[in-house]
Amino acid sequence: MLKLKSTLTLILLLAGTSALGAQEAAQTFFETNCAACHTIGAGRLIGPDLHGVNERQSREWLVKFMVDPTAVLASGDSYAQELLAASNNVPMPKLPGVDTKMANALLDYIASKSGTILEPAPVEEEIPFTAEEMNRGMDLFLGTESFLKGTPACISCHNVSNVGGFFGGGSLGPDLTTVYSRLGESRGLSAWLSSPASETMKPIFKDAQMSDSEIRALVAFFSVNGKDGVEPATQKASFFYTGVAAAAAILLLFGFLWRGRFRATRIPMVEASKR
Repeated sequence: MLKLKSTLTLILLLAGTSALGAQEAAQTFFETNCAACHTIGAGRLIGPDLHGVNERQSREWLVKFMVDPTAVLASGDSYAQELLAASNNVPMPKLPGVDTKMANALLDYIASKSGTILEPAPVEEEIPFTAEEMNRGMDLFLGTESFLKGTPACISCHNVSNVGGFFGGGSLGPDLTTVYSRLGESRGLSAWLSSPASETMKPIFKDAQMSDSEIRALVAFFSVNGKDGVEPATQKASFFYTGVAAAAAILLLFGFLWRGRFRATRIPMVEASKR
Protein backbone atom coordinates (compact mmCIF):
# COMPACT_ATOMS: atom_id res chain seq x y z
CA MET A 1 0.00 0.00 0.00
CA LEU A 2 2.83 2.35 0.89
CA LYS A 3 4.52 1.53 -2.40
CA LEU A 4 1.32 2.37 -4.32
CA LYS A 5 1.00 5.72 -2.56
CA SER A 6 4.62 6.54 -3.35
CA THR A 7 4.07 5.67 -7.01
CA LEU A 8 0.94 7.84 -7.21
CA THR A 9 2.76 10.72 -5.53
CA LEU A 10 5.62 10.42 -8.02
CA ILE A 11 3.20 10.36 -10.95
CA LEU A 12 1.40 13.47 -9.68
CA LEU A 13 4.70 15.21 -9.07
CA LEU A 14 5.91 14.43 -12.58
CA ALA A 15 2.60 15.56 -14.07
CA GLY A 16 2.79 18.82 -12.16
CA THR A 17 6.38 19.36 -13.22
CA SER A 18 5.47 18.63 -16.84
CA ALA A 19 2.54 21.08 -16.74
CA LEU A 20 4.76 23.75 -15.20
CA GLY A 21 7.40 23.17 -17.85
CA ALA A 22 4.80 23.44 -20.62
CA GLN A 23 3.52 26.72 -19.20
CA GLU A 24 7.03 28.15 -18.94
CA ALA A 25 7.74 27.09 -22.54
CA ALA A 26 4.48 28.72 -23.67
CA GLN A 27 5.33 31.93 -21.79
CA THR A 28 8.80 32.07 -23.36
CA PHE A 29 7.34 31.41 -26.81
CA PHE A 30 4.68 34.10 -26.30
CA GLU A 31 7.19 36.71 -25.18
CA THR A 32 9.52 35.90 -28.07
CA ASN A 33 7.03 35.47 -30.90
CA CYS A 34 3.64 36.90 -29.97
CA ALA A 35 4.27 39.94 -27.77
CA ALA A 36 5.26 42.08 -30.77
CA CYS A 37 1.63 42.03 -31.94
CA HIS A 38 -0.47 41.06 -28.91
CA THR A 39 -0.87 41.80 -25.22
CA ILE A 40 -2.80 39.95 -22.55
CA GLY A 41 -4.82 42.69 -20.95
CA ALA A 42 -2.80 45.77 -21.93
CA GLY A 43 -4.83 46.70 -25.00
CA ARG A 44 -4.55 46.23 -28.74
CA LEU A 45 -1.25 46.44 -30.56
CA ILE A 46 -1.12 45.29 -34.18
CA GLY A 47 -3.40 42.38 -33.34
CA PRO A 48 -6.16 42.13 -30.74
CA ASP A 49 -5.70 42.01 -26.98
CA LEU A 50 -5.80 38.30 -26.09
CA HIS A 51 -7.24 38.71 -22.58
CA GLY A 52 -10.20 36.32 -22.46
CA VAL A 53 -9.65 35.07 -26.00
CA ASN A 54 -10.67 31.54 -24.94
CA GLU A 55 -14.19 32.87 -24.36
CA ARG A 56 -14.52 34.49 -27.78
CA GLN A 57 -14.13 31.40 -29.93
CA SER A 58 -14.06 27.64 -29.52
CA ARG A 59 -10.76 26.02 -28.58
CA GLU A 60 -10.90 24.04 -31.83
CA TRP A 61 -11.18 27.20 -33.95
CA LEU A 62 -8.45 29.01 -32.04
CA VAL A 63 -6.00 26.11 -32.37
CA LYS A 64 -6.73 25.77 -36.08
CA PHE A 65 -6.18 29.50 -36.64
CA MET A 66 -2.97 29.62 -34.59
CA VAL A 67 -1.47 26.63 -36.39
CA ASP A 68 -2.21 27.94 -39.90
CA PRO A 69 -3.80 31.42 -40.00
CA THR A 70 -3.12 31.76 -43.72
CA ALA A 71 -5.25 28.72 -44.53
CA VAL A 72 -8.12 29.88 -42.31
CA LEU A 73 -8.08 33.33 -43.94
CA ALA A 74 -7.95 31.79 -47.41
CA SER A 75 -11.01 29.68 -46.56
CA GLY A 76 -13.08 32.86 -46.24
CA ASP A 77 -13.87 32.31 -42.57
CA SER A 78 -15.97 35.31 -41.48
CA TYR A 79 -14.47 35.69 -38.00
CA ALA A 80 -10.92 35.52 -39.40
CA GLN A 81 -11.85 38.21 -41.92
CA GLU A 82 -13.14 40.41 -39.09
CA LEU A 83 -9.84 40.02 -37.25
CA LEU A 84 -7.94 40.92 -40.43
CA ALA A 85 -10.01 44.06 -41.02
CA ALA A 86 -9.58 45.17 -37.40
CA SER A 87 -5.79 44.75 -37.79
CA ASN A 88 -5.52 47.16 -40.76
CA ASN A 89 -5.40 44.15 -43.09
CA VAL A 90 -2.09 43.01 -41.59
CA PRO A 91 -2.46 39.19 -41.57
CA MET A 92 -1.15 37.04 -38.77
CA PRO A 93 1.88 35.11 -40.08
CA LYS A 94 2.26 31.37 -39.75
CA LEU A 95 4.81 31.04 -36.96
CA PRO A 96 7.36 28.22 -37.00
CA GLY A 97 6.98 26.04 -33.93
CA VAL A 98 3.23 26.49 -33.51
CA ASP A 99 1.75 23.02 -33.79
CA THR A 100 -1.39 21.73 -32.06
CA LYS A 101 0.49 21.06 -28.83
CA MET A 102 2.07 24.52 -28.67
CA ALA A 103 -1.20 26.24 -29.64
CA ASN A 104 -2.99 24.52 -26.75
CA ALA A 105 -0.15 25.41 -24.37
CA LEU A 106 -0.33 29.05 -25.47
CA LEU A 107 -4.09 29.13 -24.94
CA ASP A 108 -3.64 27.63 -21.46
CA TYR A 109 -1.03 30.29 -20.70
CA ILE A 110 -3.31 33.07 -21.96
CA ALA A 111 -6.17 31.64 -19.88
CA SER A 112 -3.99 31.67 -16.77
CA LYS A 113 -3.24 35.35 -17.39
CA SER A 114 -6.90 36.13 -18.10
CA GLY A 115 -8.25 34.88 -14.78
CA THR A 116 -8.01 38.18 -12.92
CA ILE A 117 -10.01 41.36 -13.39
CA LEU A 118 -7.69 43.93 -14.86
CA GLU A 119 -7.58 47.58 -14.00
CA PRO A 120 -7.75 49.89 -17.02
CA ALA A 121 -4.28 50.40 -18.41
CA PRO A 122 -2.93 53.88 -17.63
CA VAL A 123 -2.88 56.20 -20.61
CA GLU A 124 0.72 57.11 -21.26
CA GLU A 125 1.39 60.63 -22.45
CA GLU A 126 3.06 60.42 -25.83
CA ILE A 127 6.24 62.46 -26.08
CA PRO A 128 6.43 64.25 -29.46
CA PHE A 129 9.25 63.21 -31.77
CA THR A 130 12.02 65.70 -32.33
CA ALA A 131 13.58 66.64 -35.66
CA GLU A 132 16.84 65.14 -34.41
CA GLU A 133 15.14 61.78 -33.80
CA MET A 134 13.54 61.83 -37.24
CA ASN A 135 16.87 62.58 -38.91
CA ARG A 136 18.60 59.86 -36.93
CA GLY A 137 15.88 57.43 -37.94
CA MET A 138 16.54 58.20 -41.59
CA ASP A 139 20.27 57.69 -41.06
CA LEU A 140 19.60 54.30 -39.43
CA PHE A 141 17.23 53.32 -42.23
CA LEU A 142 19.75 54.27 -44.92
CA GLY A 143 22.72 52.79 -43.09
CA THR A 144 24.65 56.06 -42.82
CA GLU A 145 24.55 55.45 -39.06
CA SER A 146 25.26 51.92 -37.83
CA PHE A 147 23.12 50.16 -35.25
CA LEU A 148 24.87 49.52 -31.94
CA LYS A 149 24.52 45.73 -32.17
CA GLY A 150 25.15 45.37 -35.89
CA THR A 151 21.52 45.26 -37.02
CA PRO A 152 21.43 45.41 -40.85
CA ALA A 153 20.35 48.70 -42.40
CA CYS A 154 16.64 48.68 -43.20
CA ILE A 155 17.15 49.83 -46.78
CA SER A 156 18.98 46.61 -47.64
CA CYS A 157 15.60 44.81 -47.58
CA HIS A 158 12.93 47.55 -47.59
CA ASN A 159 11.85 50.59 -49.54
CA VAL A 160 10.23 53.89 -48.53
CA SER A 161 8.82 56.59 -50.81
CA ASN A 162 11.19 59.45 -51.66
CA VAL A 163 14.10 57.75 -49.87
CA GLY A 164 17.08 55.90 -51.30
CA GLY A 165 17.78 57.88 -54.44
CA PHE A 166 17.59 56.49 -57.97
CA PHE A 167 17.58 52.80 -57.04
CA GLY A 168 15.48 53.04 -53.87
CA GLY A 169 15.69 50.25 -51.31
CA GLY A 170 15.65 46.48 -51.32
CA SER A 171 12.72 44.34 -52.40
CA LEU A 172 13.15 41.34 -50.09
CA GLY A 173 10.82 42.84 -47.47
CA PRO A 174 7.59 44.84 -47.86
CA ASP A 175 7.43 48.52 -48.66
CA LEU A 176 7.48 50.52 -45.39
CA THR A 177 6.08 53.83 -46.59
CA THR A 178 2.84 53.45 -44.60
CA VAL A 179 4.09 51.05 -41.92
CA TYR A 180 3.47 53.61 -39.17
CA SER A 181 -0.29 53.65 -39.71
CA ARG A 182 -0.55 49.99 -40.72
CA LEU A 183 1.08 48.66 -37.55
CA GLY A 184 -0.74 50.78 -35.02
CA GLU A 185 1.35 53.95 -34.98
CA SER A 186 3.92 54.50 -32.21
CA ARG A 187 2.78 51.83 -29.77
CA GLY A 188 2.24 49.02 -32.25
CA LEU A 189 5.26 49.76 -34.42
CA SER A 190 7.57 50.08 -31.41
CA ALA A 191 6.39 46.70 -30.11
CA TRP A 192 6.99 45.09 -33.50
CA LEU A 193 10.49 46.52 -33.87
CA SER A 194 11.43 45.39 -30.37
CA SER A 195 10.87 41.76 -31.35
CA PRO A 196 10.17 41.20 -35.08
CA ALA A 197 8.31 37.93 -35.44
CA SER A 198 8.46 37.44 -39.20
CA GLU A 199 10.19 34.31 -40.45
CA THR A 200 12.82 36.37 -42.29
CA MET A 201 13.57 38.97 -39.61
CA LYS A 202 13.48 36.79 -36.52
CA PRO A 203 16.82 34.96 -37.06
CA ILE A 204 18.52 38.19 -38.13
CA PHE A 205 17.42 40.11 -35.04
CA LYS A 206 17.99 37.27 -32.59
CA ASP A 207 21.43 38.56 -31.63
CA ALA A 208 21.15 42.05 -33.10
CA GLN A 209 18.28 43.68 -31.25
CA MET A 210 17.82 47.41 -31.61
CA SER A 211 18.10 49.68 -28.58
CA ASP A 212 15.09 51.65 -27.32
CA SER A 213 16.54 54.91 -28.67
CA GLU A 214 17.15 53.34 -32.10
CA ILE A 215 13.59 52.01 -32.21
CA ARG A 216 12.20 55.40 -31.23
CA ALA A 217 14.29 57.11 -33.93
CA LEU A 218 13.01 54.70 -36.60
CA VAL A 219 9.41 55.16 -35.43
CA ALA A 220 9.93 58.93 -35.63
CA PHE A 221 11.22 58.56 -39.20
CA PHE A 222 8.34 56.29 -40.24
CA SER A 223 5.80 58.63 -38.61
CA VAL A 224 6.73 61.33 -41.12
CA ASN A 225 6.46 59.02 -44.13
CA GLY A 226 3.29 57.40 -42.79
CA LYS A 227 1.09 60.48 -42.96
CA ASP A 228 -2.23 60.28 -44.79
CA GLY A 229 -1.91 60.79 -48.51
CA VAL A 230 1.59 59.37 -48.84
CA GLU A 231 1.55 56.56 -51.39
CA PRO A 232 3.80 53.47 -51.20
CA ALA A 233 6.96 53.71 -53.24
CA THR A 234 6.70 52.88 -56.91
CA GLN A 235 9.13 50.38 -58.41
CA LYS A 236 12.39 52.19 -59.04
CA ALA A 237 15.17 51.33 -61.42
CA SER A 238 16.39 47.74 -61.33
CA PHE A 239 20.02 47.60 -60.27
CA PHE A 240 20.62 44.46 -62.37
CA TYR A 241 19.16 45.74 -65.64
CA THR A 242 20.69 49.17 -65.12
CA GLY A 243 24.07 47.46 -64.65
CA VAL A 244 23.61 45.45 -67.86
CA ALA A 245 22.68 48.59 -69.80
CA ALA A 246 25.63 50.50 -68.37
CA ALA A 247 28.05 47.68 -69.26
CA ALA A 248 26.72 47.58 -72.83
CA ALA A 249 27.08 51.36 -73.12
CA ILE A 250 30.69 51.20 -71.90
CA LEU A 251 31.53 48.48 -74.46
CA LEU A 252 29.99 50.55 -77.27
CA LEU A 253 31.94 53.60 -76.12
CA PHE A 254 35.25 51.73 -76.14
CA GLY A 255 34.39 50.29 -79.56
CA PHE A 256 33.84 53.80 -80.91
CA LEU A 257 37.01 55.22 -79.33
CA TRP A 258 39.17 52.36 -80.69
CA ARG A 259 37.53 52.17 -84.10
CA GLY A 260 40.88 52.96 -85.83
CA ARG A 261 42.89 50.39 -83.89
CA PHE A 262 45.13 47.78 -85.58
CA ARG A 263 42.86 44.79 -86.06
CA ALA A 264 44.83 41.93 -87.64
CA THR A 265 48.00 40.82 -89.49
CA ARG A 266 47.33 37.37 -90.90
CA ILE A 267 43.96 38.06 -92.58
CA PRO A 268 45.19 41.06 -94.68
CA MET A 269 48.29 39.04 -95.77
CA VAL A 270 46.15 36.09 -96.88
CA GLU A 271 43.76 38.35 -98.76
CA ALA A 272 46.68 40.13 -100.46
CA SER A 273 48.19 36.82 -101.61
CA LYS A 274 44.97 35.94 -103.45
CA ARG A 275 45.22 38.91 -105.78
